[in-house]
Amino acid sequence: MNSFSNFFSGFSGKAGDSSRVVGIDIGSSSIKVVEVQERNGILTLTTYGELQLGPYNSQEVGQSVTLDPKKEQQALVDIIRESAVKSTTAVFAMPLASSFVTTINFIAEPKEDISSRVRVEARKYIPVPIGEVAIDWAEIEADAQKVENQRDVLVAAIQNEALNRFRVLMQFVNLKEPPTEIECFSALRGVYKEEEKDIALIDIGAVSTKMYIARQGLLQRMHRVRAGGAIATKRIASTLELSFEEAEILKRGIKKEDKNFHDVKRAHHSCYDRVWQEFTQVIREYEKTLGTKIETVYLTGSGSLFPTTKLVIEETLQKNVVLVNAFNKVAYPAFMEDMITEIAPTFHVALGSALRVFE
Repeated sequence: MNSFSNFFSGFSGKAGDSSRVVGIDIGSSSIKVVEVQERNGILTLTTYGELQLGPYNSQEVGQSVTLDPKKEQQALVDIIRESAVKSTTAVFAMPLASSFVTTINFIAEPKEDISSRVRVEARKYIPVPIGEVAIDWAEIEADAQKVENQRDVLVAAIQNEALNRFRVLMQFVNLKEPPTEIECFSALRGVYKEEEKDIALIDIGAVSTKMYIARQGLLQRMHRVRAGGAIATKRIASTLELSFEEAEILKRGIKKEDKNFHDVKRAHHSCYDRVWQEFTQVIREYEKTLGTKIETVYLTGSGSLFPTTKLVIEETLQKNVVLVNAFNKVAYPAFMEDMITEIAPTFHVALGSALRVFE
């Protein structure tokens, strides 16, 4: 059962009946947009774009920044205009930094309505007053050896302050009251396949790397570590005595045959050694608890594009690792194939959010 749309579907109403929808992903270092249109029953890519946020805060491309509202509004206006987005219907992927996702469990009769219980139990886990967040939840499959009548629930919460901030931001570009969901659900939608029971998805961002484990499309586990592309760039800059901008350009364009590749690779991968070890432990615990086997680990995010990242993860996790191409879910001109394949991991969350309307 694909239950992504259960989460926060009521915050802003439905996206409407428009056949053209834009998915918006505002990360810590860039904004990504992907617009999709349904044409004669076929989902078609109409436009996409990415805008780096560093320069809006007088910092280099690739830097993680926190913009004030006016600069953030200007950045969104610019990316909508430059990408020639025409849709007035949008779905916004809320950053994990503004949200909270966890699993809780308690004892309840099989047929008992647990709605009120969930809010009471959630208070014990959510690190802010319950009145300051909007909560949604879904019951998930418990472990194979669970206690009798144990109910396991996935709880997701978004800070009201963040919701209001992004609601104003969307209205500023005439995208009124767009549905909002946490980015992990957009990410999973972009890889979901009915024939796969258990999967893991690793998303390498600018300042953090996340792993989501899903069963039949519904999030079961989430693990996040502070390590990402901007941090790796700083390590490369320090190792090779470069500026951040020089290191970022080098990291993005380096090839395996380049003379300084091994030095760059060593500095880059040293930022992630602990991440892959932690993810390995989380996967093993999940497999043991539910008596299952994760066959495929999907890899996405701009940090996944470094030449040997996929290989290192495969060797550490001892799993089949597949680079995500969420654009496989939409049609686009054949001449764009090579370019789409190259950029797909970067736009995965934005596309996943846009697809929500067409579920």
